[in-house]
Amino acid sequence: MAYFPMFINIENQNCLVVGGGTVAFRKVQVLLDFKAAVTVIAPEVQEKLKKNLGNHITIYERKFVPEDLRDMTLVVAATDDKEQNHRIAELAKKACIPVNAVDQIEDCSFIFPSYIKKQNVVGAFSSAGNSPVITQYLKEEMREVLDEQLGEINEYMGSVRDAVKAQVPTEPERRKVYQTVLTELLEEGRTGLKEDELLEIIKKRGRALWSEQED
Repeated sequence: MAYFPMFINIENQNCLVVGGGTVAFRKVQVLLDFKAAVTVIAPEVQEKLKKNLGNHITIYERKFVPEDLRDMTLVVAATDDKEQNHRIAELAKKACIPVNAVDQIEDCSFIFPSYIKKQNVVGAFSSAGNSPVITQYLKEEMREVLDEQLGEINEYMGSVRDAVKAQVPTEPERRKVYQTVLTELLEEGRTGLKEDELLEIIKKRGRALWSEQED
């Protein structure tokens, strides 16, 4: 079964990770990478989770209870007990909360993809849980394309959207402006244009559009 690719905003959203071991540590790292407000619940929590991430998460060293699901946006069941993970998953589903039960694909309503993140540009890959080797291969191949420069270019593109929209009336023409800007930046190894350089590209597109209309 292929999973539908959907990106959601979890910044400052309550996310629960049940489990305090190495797997839970990795899941917490991913959630923090997207600025979630993470709560960890487990009778025992590894020291590396406390020391490395303790300032950014809330930790309760006790057993999970159903009331822990209240006000959660996402739930991750990452204990070493499959029955417990299944029980947590069932409770989350009944509460209409997306849940991931680690290594128990049948209990998951969502999965963690392999991903690359450069600032706000995210590339994600899924094999529907069939082959982590394939998703890792895709991730490594994409590293050459999705680099720091592209992440910074994306930030620049976002910063000039209003200016371009104010001067270029149609979406197809704006797309051509952005494509020209992207090509120029990539070819020159830059991450942004000066204001007059952007205006010149917009003017050129305007002249090209006028010429096309004349023809």
